[in-house]
Amino acid sequence: MSEKTYLPNDEPLKSYSDINYLDLEQHQHIWKRIIDSHPFNQSLTVFLPSCSINLATEHVNQNVGSYYQVESSLDFILEPSFFQNYIKSDQCQLIIHSINTNLNTDDVVVLLPTGQLYLSLLKDTFETFGMEAMGRSKADVKHGKHVVVVDLNSKSFKADSKQYNRLRWCFENTMKSAFKLNICAIDSLTGTTIDINFPSTLNSISKKGMQAEFETVTDINIPSFENIHHSMDQKPENWDNEAMQALEWLGLAHLKANRIKQHREKVDPFVSVYQPPLPLLENHHTGTLVKFKGFIPTTCIQNIMIIVRKMMASNITSQWASLTCWGYKDSPLTWSKIGHYEYLNSENDYTFLLLPNKKNAYVYQLYGSHHNKF
Repeated sequence: MSEKTYLPNDEPLKSYSDINYLDLEQHQHIWKRIIDSHPFNQSLTVFLPSCSINLATEHVNQNVGSYYQVESSLDFILEPSFFQNYIKSDQCQLIIHSINTNLNTDDVVVLLPTGQLYLSLLKDTFETFGMEAMGRSKADVKHGKHVVVVDLNSKSFKADSKQYNRLRWCFENTMKSAFKLNICAIDSLTGTTIDINFPSTLNSISKKGMQAEFETVTDINIPSFENIHHSMDQKPENWDNEAMQALEWLGLAHLKANRIKQHREKVDPFVSVYQPPLPLLENHHTGTLVKFKGFIPTTCIQNIMIIVRKMMASNITSQWASLTCWGYKDSPLTWSKIGHYEYLNSENDYTFLLLPNKKNAYVYQLYGSHHNKF
């Protein structure tokens, strides 16, 4: 049945994926830049095939830091001492993302670690806010959103400047409603999360840790992925299709789907004809999922990536490995300031598949509909 039959007036469902093939040493700057260009992360999962949960716990039992959940109006950001200590300081970087329940109908606020404040506002909020918005894209118009951007870290934006006083007045008078916010601060030297001293006017503050959680996946058919690596100067036929099949298998592994089970009951071919990519690993039918949940900074993801690479280099995990990171569905921007919207799909994720030759990796960057460059 055609989609147009039951959604005759709707736009076609769109989503996109960039696939890159990397030499992990030669292109180290590329994969690190990909991680850094995705600043708002709520979940991270590492899949280690043929690795016991005890081994995984020994090497990846990391606490990736802490963050805060705060409920407050936004004026605390510009409280003089807080502004100087966490936004204007060279010693740390502050990151903020609002927590929304109605993804299509809420105002969204984010602060990049570089100091740019993005406010994706509904029409009614924007019309009373009192700050100028950027030029509107087709997606902005469709969703009734106006995006206001203020660079809090620019040299001209300082305490008692005209723009500072204007924004503070707006926060105190025209946008007084409370936001639920995830907030973390990163030490600029070490890349670790640090404690935040909030203004005394804030009452609703909760500190959260992000400790690794481990789960064993058993009785599964695991592909070897030995036939999807190639030299950097080659491009084998159907390499991209094989790469996407690998991504599909990883998605099913994260879901612990019956379709990849070794001894699953037969499924009617009308329902599913899925087969895992071949060849399969022999005598290996278990894997370990290592999960982190919270407001995860990019520096911590870089650290987990290095740990996984060291495990592969020392044969602690003797096969391939993967690292998948999920962003927020309602982030107003992602991927180096590309506009993002919650519409029909809202993908905002990426996956690294580290191949068994320990040299190469595929990286998948997933995009939802209505991505636009600012």
